[in-house]
Amino acid sequence: MVKALSSIILFLALFISSPAQKAFEIDDDKDHFQLPFQLIHDLVIVPVEINGVALSFLLDTGVDSTILFNLTEVDSLNVKNATRILLKGLGAGNPVQAIKSSGNEVRIGKATSQSLILYVVYDYEINLSNRVGVPIHGIIGYDFFKDFILEFNYPRQKINIYDPEFYEYKKCRKCEDLPLTFYMNKPYVTAKVKIDDNTERPLNFLIDSGLGDAVWMLSDEKKGIQVPERYFEDFLGFGMGGSVYGLRTRIKSLKLGRFEFEEVTASFPDSLYIKEMQTYELRNGSIGAQILKRFDITIDYPNKKLRLSPNRNFNKPFEYDMSGVIIAHTGFSYVKKLRSGIVPKANNQENNEPGILVYKSDSEIEFTLEPQYGIVEIRPNSPAEKAGLQIGDLLIDINGKKAYKFELSEINNILSSGEGKRIRFRIMRNGIEKLITFELKKIL
Repeated sequence: MVKALSSIILFLALFISSPAQKAFEIDDDKDHFQLPFQLIHDLVIVPVEINGVALSFLLDTGVDSTILFNLTEVDSLNVKNATRILLKGLGAGNPVQAIKSSGNEVRIGKATSQSLILYVVYDYEINLSNRVGVPIHGIIGYDFFKDFILEFNYPRQKINIYDPEFYEYKKCRKCEDLPLTFYMNKPYVTAKVKIDDNTERPLNFLIDSGLGDAVWMLSDEKKGIQVPERYFEDFLGFGMGGSVYGLRTRIKSLKLGRFEFEEVTASFPDSLYIKEMQTYELRNGSIGAQILKRFDITIDYPNKKLRLSPNRNFNKPFEYDMSGVIIAHTGFSYVKKLRSGIVPKANNQENNEPGILVYKSDSEIEFTLEPQYGIVEIRPNSPAEKAGLQIGDLLIDINGKKAYKFELSEINNILSSGEGKRIRFRIMRNGIEKLITFELKKIL
């Protein structure tokens, strides 16, 4: 099932090269350890500790450097040896100011780096936490992947992490081993694609675990990479430079080794953003988490290898969000709750003699700080737009249940729960409550 915010964390085309020397070592001379992760909108979120402060990071093969942002919650973090720089990422915005910081101690599970370089972004607008509903303080990629061999188990939300010196590949009849090539410290793989006819084209894709979509494709008429006839315009993601828009469609098939998927959802970003992505002339697109999560994956940077083994997600269909609305965490609000009970007021019993027990009603008003959700994007001509929802609407309740009682991921699951399902939103707009209903509708 596709999550409504599946492409939110599309980060980015950073033009920074990390040093090649080993950064991380496993503690106590061990040869491996296991790292649990959160799977949020098909994206891998791992616990990271920087200079003694506990944080949460997106683990992303699509970046070559470690970026720290959303610092409002971690003002006590002491970054070292700081110099100011500018960073450019996907989106329509301008480059953002950042700080390059060296000599930081970083821990991920049982692996430690004593002197990692961080790029610290203080721009308040770059806050991915409100789009996914959980704290995300940064993103790490090549700095971590280059030192280990990682076995991803998406269904169990576990990663087995090995020292390459002691790792041995097991014989696996159902597995497929594919070679990786690298450009600017990012991994690429060849996949065979049929776009809208039966012509099979070998194309070069970035393996991008930080992309929540299945496939992104870069239009190129000379190579026959063009948008199929059936498509719709949509918000594709949110990067360092702001929102990313483009066209969504389906391609006939995508084949990785002997594994083939049909009717795959695919996005074509607008030309404005393609310029930022085409830093590698051989790149034809990106393969994201909606493909990767269908396998148990071994990512092996040291030996330039990708191993795929189908898991229980393999045969699930590719679907788009059926509502056309994107919801984000927009802050907090105070909610008034009434607590009531009956407690003893006085007891005439003395010296264990019979007496009269008197009770009183005890009611208290309690104010709690609860999450607030709002509409941040709406797809044109979608069920949500046709029903009258607007950007800026605040959710009060969903299908009769208070909105603050949901996790953001639960809301997105509801909005992808099946064609024909009726959704009831009570919203607040300009101080006025409105009830808006619509039905989920499959697109393409």
